Amino acid sequence: MASEAFKAWYVQGLQAVKTAADQGQAASSHAQAQGVPPEVKTIMEGGAKVFGQHAEALGRLLQGAGASPGSMPNAFMDGIQKGSQQMIQAAQDPGVREASVVAAAQIATHYFIAAYGTLASNAKHLGLTEDAATLKGMADEMKAADQHMTGIAETMANARASSAS
Repeated sequence: MASEAFKAWYVQGLQAVKTAADQGQAASSHAQAQGVPPEVKTIMEGGAKVFGQHAEALGRLLQGAGASPGSMPNAFMDGIQKGSQQMIQAAQDPGVREASVVAAAQIATHYFIAAYGTLASNAKHLGLTEDAATLKGMADEMKAADQHMTGIAETMANARASSAS
């Protein structure tokens, strides 16, 4: 049987990543107003929707673990958001700003891939196979989103930014 300390750590991880998903949803909604082209705006709209779904799923996992689906500070996501805001604000050219928005979304996505993957492994070791499957599915969804954003960055955003005057 898994230790109570390991289970508590797992629950804290769920709470922290739920906070991050809530923050991701808000940030994605805010990024839509950054004056980006339609294809990037579509990514941000999709991100807001996915983060909302993930926050709901994480809330259910927390309830299943007997914990409150409330928030917990997440220093990782706070740092990602602060760095992303600085990167976007520093971009004076619209093309560079667009590339910065896509880069910021990818950086956050990489955090979620790692967080969901770690939590899926923890759930597996706790014998929570349904939680593990849910979290792995969320990680896989984020990996697919990352691939899509890489395509947008390579074929559109970075091309426009590199030809900016």
